[in-house]
This record gives sequence, structure tokens and C-alpha cells, in this order.
Amino acid sequence: MDSEGAVADLIEDLSDMDDDVRETARKDLIAIGEPAIPQLIEALAENLWDISDQASDILAGIGAAAVPALMEKLGIVERYHSLCISDTLGRIGAPAISALGEALQDLDEQLREYAIRAFSHMGDAAVDAIPILIQALSDPEDEVRTYSAYALANLEGAAKDAVPALIAALADESERVQHHVAYALEKIGTPEAKQALIALTT
Repeated sequence: MDSEGAVADLIEDLSDMDDDVRETARKDLIAIGEPAIPQLIEALAENLWDISDQASDILAGIGAAAVPALMEKLGIVERYHSLCISDTLGRIGAPAISALGEALQDLDEQLREYAIRAFSHMGDAAVDAIPILIQALSDPEDEVRTYSAYALANLEGAAKDAVPALIAALADESERVQHHVAYALEKIGTPEAKQALIALTT
């Protein structure tokens, strides 16, 4: 059996009822690494949630080597598939930050949205992306500004450097953005952030 066929069989094993079969397939696919990446990316679009979620987990396990191929597909496949890729890049974390930051400079607003969503899935790993997230608060697209604020909220006190930009964003033209900005300020919780929130109600 060729390597592509072996990878396809292992991906099929991810839907097996036996936990041991699924776990063995997961470990084998991570061990195969780069040659398995294209088929795993295709599996992200699988309608069966458990297949898609496990493929995402495996790609995250492969790590930095998967980033270029994921970025190549981000924004050019169907929306559901792109959102799954975005989630996967978020799971990969810090190794994806540079590529995602570059995507936020792209003219394609959907690509920028998928990139910023990845940061919102990244959790604490996004701490090194705070300057990128601050800049994204000024993006012309509402969704980018919204998810930038959400990603900063996830970082809580570690995002204190973003407070001045978030306070300025309280005047955003979008009520949805305003809501997420206020949430970010609440989660960050510095005295300056708290004062800005108090000022909203007086």
C-alpha cells in the first residue's frame, strides 16, 4: 500500500468505535507528520465532527510543519472548512503567529477574519501576538475588530498593554465591537480599564 493509502486508512480509523484503534491512528498520523498533512487538512472538512476534531488535534500535534499548508488553504476553501482550519491554527499556537499576522495585512476581509479567529482560539499562546491584536482593533472589518477584542479578553491581565487601544475602541461604530471591547476591559481588569467601564455608566 502506498503512503497516501496508508494515511487514508489511518484517517478512517479515527471514526472506529474502539478507543484504542482511534488512539493508535492518532499517534501513527502524528509520527508520519508532514506527508499526512494534505489529507488531514481535507479531513477537517469532514461532516462527522469527531473526524474533523481529531484531524485538527493531530495537525496541532504535528505543529509548525503544518502551518504553511494550512495557511495556503485558509480563505480559499468553503467557509466551514476555513473555520476548521482557523481553529487548527489556533490549536497550533505560537508557531502560527507570524503567518497569521501576515494574513491580517491581506486585502481579503474574509481571510483576515479567519486569521483573527485563530488568535481567539489560541488562549495564552496568543500573548506574543498582543501587538498584532492591538493593530487589528483598527481593522476596517467589524468581525476582525470583534475577534481581536475577544482574543485580548482571553489573555486577561497579560493584555494590559492593550488597554489604551481598547478604551479608544469603546467608541467603535459597531455595537457588537463595543460589547466585546467592554468585555475585554472587564477581563483585563487594570485600574485604567475599570475606570473606563465606570465612565460608560456615568
